[in-house]
Amino acid sequence: MNNAKKIIALAVAVPALAVALAGCSISIGGDKTIDSADLETELADQLAPQAGVDPADVSVSCPEDQEAEEGAKFRCELTAPNGDKVPVDVTLTDDEGGFDAVVPPQK
Repeated sequence: MNNAKKIIALAVAVPALAVALAGCSISIGGDKTIDSADLETELADQLAPQAGVDPADVSVSCPEDQEAEEGAKFRCELTAPNGDKVPVDVTLTDDEGGFDAVVPPQK
């Protein structure tokens, strides 16, 4: 299976991802917004190896200036080595940088 198909196949394994990324934490800036670059790195570092890919071979894009508020939900986007895009739903679990991330089922 090529790397992109592994990431897409991984996207179907929602329960495994929800457990794997639960309880992670990222940096919070002085203005109480999440550090999007830190979150993008954390997501790539967690998701890529589960798909059998090097984190350096994927990119993740998350919204900037996201307030660090417990319960906030937003979507990031992982780009596989072949250019395929995979959504990643992020929920902040506290206002200190804790988060859960889930790759929703692909249609």
